[in-house]
Amino acid sequence: MSDTFSFESMLAKTELFAGLDEAELGPFAAKCQLHTYEAGHEITREGDLGTGLYVVTRGAVDVVSRRGTPDERTITTTAAGGFFGELALVLEQPRSATVVTREFTECLVLTRWDFKDIALEHPTVIWKLLEVVAKRLSGRELVAAA
Repeated sequence: MSDTFSFESMLAKTELFAGLDEAELGPFAAKCQLHTYEAGHEITREGDLGTGLYVVTRGAVDVVSRRGTPDERTITTTAAGGFFGELALVLEQPRSATVVTREFTECLVLTRWDFKDIALEHPTVIWKLLEVVAKRLSGRELVAAA
């Protein structure tokens, strides 16, 4: 596989942005930032205010509820091509889980305010976001893209 790395190509590999052409992906990609994390790093913490979406481009993360308590449980594992934080794109409320890297991990990060400004011009993405959130909330998607 000889794909050239670009933010557009990474976004296109996710369910949320699949089917959009490069011109449609461009504005989203332009607002993304690439973040890197070492193994064991908490990217987001349950209870902290959610501010955006994370697209895993390399590595893997565990989504964990009640981390550090006797009731701790791993909800799902997300690897390259998967994403988390989609609820933060719509709701300005505390995170529902902690996300911890399993290994060295890279993520594209897109903030809520940047997503909103661009998505209003691309209703297809808003509809896909609704579908993804509905699936995840209904429990049909137990493990994110691997």
